[in-house]
Amino acid sequence: MARRVKQRERVLDMLRESTGPLDAHHLAAALDLHVTTIRFHLSGLVDEGLVRIRPLPAEKVGRPRMGYLAVREPSYTDLVALLAARIGGSATERERKAFEVGDDWAGMLGLSPAPTTDAGALVIESLHQLGFETQTATNAFGTHSITLCTCPLAEIARSNPEVVRGIQRGLIQRVLDDHADALGASYTVDVFPDPQDGNCLVELVLHPAPNRAGTTAARGDGQVTTG
Repeated sequence: MARRVKQRERVLDMLRESTGPLDAHHLAAALDLHVTTIRFHLSGLVDEGLVRIRPLPAEKVGRPRMGYLAVREPSYTDLVALLAARIGGSATERERKAFEVGDDWAGMLGLSPAPTTDAGALVIESLHQLGFETQTATNAFGTHSITLCTCPLAEIARSNPEVVRGIQRGLIQRVLDDHADALGASYTVDVFPDPQDGNCLVELVLHPAPNRAGTTAARGDGQVTTG
């Protein structure tokens, strides 16, 4: 059984790596397996919804050839990348529009972190609810540095950093604004994507700012580095 599972994984991996449909004979030759074995695994993968069939041009008269394609799993990263490529305008305009998207996204998600007066803790919990995992978090001299071990938008940051910057900034800013009363202060956040590795360094730098009554209240100019 373990051997069959391993063989099926190899078939699926090869289909996922291919840029086009492959037939059973091609797979059998490439994986050094009997074509009957390949067809058995292909049938199982089709039944599982992991592979779909596409007819191929016949090489000679007779039964038409069947090609097989791996079904690509839905990815919001791919969707954002496609949208990013079509936003248009200057980098500044794209970032502004992406900020609005991030703000709307946070509102749609209805993030509900526990009430706190710690802006760093608030952002950490909100990001956790989005599937990010916190690796380290430090607080020194008013600066919150949060290292995450996942970043869903890392691939997009390589080609469209301004879009990732806008989405992340809009998302985090909405969280901070929605919980300003609980925090007892208002904060702003800037985002600087760094797609060089798989981590995201989120750094909030807090500064005092005058409130409406003319007294001094805490206000933050945050720097968020994401990868």
